[in-house]
Amino acid sequence: MSSSPSKAQNRSCMDAALAKLNYSMRTARELRKSLLELDFDPEEVDSVIEELKEYRYLDDERYAIEFYKKCRRKNWSLERIIRGLGEKGIGRDTAEDMLGRFFESDEFQDTGLEEDERTVALKVGMDLYDKHIARGKEVNDSFLGRVARRLGSLGYDTGTCWYVIGKIRDLRKEDTE
Repeated sequence: MSSSPSKAQNRSCMDAALAKLNYSMRTARELRKSLLELDFDPEEVDSVIEELKEYRYLDDERYAIEFYKKCRRKNWSLERIIRGLGEKGIGRDTAEDMLGRFFESDEFQDTGLEEDERTVALKVGMDLYDKHIARGKEVNDSFLGRVARRLGSLGYDTGTCWYVIGKIRDLRKEDTE
């Protein structure tokens, strides 16, 4: 009796994999985990994943780039994006390498996402500030704490948070003068 999967079993695994990829992009690790949860044989799953990679239906680098674009539009920091990719099965070094190549490409230049971290964080802080002022509320330490927590939740480091808070404090001083 052969231990390798039959063509029928492999097709069934392939069909399940394609159905999952048709629903949404996935990393190789995510797809592997999902197929194993459906009780497909690990060798069969590995074979299907390799075949999907060959045909570029499964492409972790493309996934990382699309994930970056989606998350950056949500104002996530690069650090949070890299952590998110790690949760999807793309290690830090690999993610940094993939994104580094993307940042040097023409495709990146066409995204309109070229702004640096501080610029993006400042936009987030200024949006919160504008909404807060529009409601007629005072810019106090409680509000500044809320801004810092929001930026922290988006993955910005302490230095960037302090930079944004400093800019908002400067605005507050200008408004009271």
